[in-house]
Amino acid sequence: MKVGIIAPVSMLDEYCTTNIQYCLPKLLVENERYRDFYKKRKKQKNIIIIDSRRVGTWKREPEEYSIIVKALDILRPDYFILPSWMFNQKRTIAEVKRFIGNLLPVPNNLVACLEGTNEKEIVMLRKLLSKDLTIKSFALPEHIQTFCKTVECDNSIIYIENHLRVEELNGLDGILITSLPVRLGLQGRLLSDYLPGPPSLTFHENEDRFPKVIERNIKELLEYYEVQKGE
Repeated sequence: MKVGIIAPVSMLDEYCTTNIQYCLPKLLVENERYRDFYKKRKKQKNIIIIDSRRVGTWKREPEEYSIIVKALDILRPDYFILPSWMFNQKRTIAEVKRFIGNLLPVPNNLVACLEGTNEKEIVMLRKLLSKDLTIKSFALPEHIQTFCKTVECDNSIIYIENHLRVEELNGLDGILITSLPVRLGLQGRLLSDYLPGPPSLTFHENEDRFPKVIERNIKELLEYYEVQKGE
């Protein structure tokens, strides 16, 4: 499993140290520090993933179309995760078709985020997207992983966050992008101290009171998945 770390804007340089980088459109468009960090990482040949989700809400829902277009003009990603609606299979496929039909040029390496209320809906959505839109890469968000951890895929799955524990995705292959070691560390907690679940990032956290804890959490996470830290 390859790993990318999600961190607040003020802590990107300290903690986003692998060669997998994950970013959100609104922050790319509106925050110069955030934008400059990922543009620098792109020049360093890091793998850039842009996710079309809206920032500032715990629900997974699409960012505004105009903001996504601006973000893709700023930074051409290696992977672009298409819009989706949390747990809603029908609304997700309609949104994906609308988005691809309106966006020109369409980015390379499109990744469909799979949604549904059960594994049957997830598998059905994957088949529909593969057949109708020839999409070959897929992402499984945190709320889906509890009942569906893998699907048939020509390329590796992208796992968007993990719920509480590093071990949840043990034995699987693909890319994990996660803020868990940072979110726990901001509260002074280690990966083993995961209950209750830490709050979501706002991306605007500035107080880093426990840097050694966060560094230890990230080190343990990368060692667990046998990922080497590197610039």
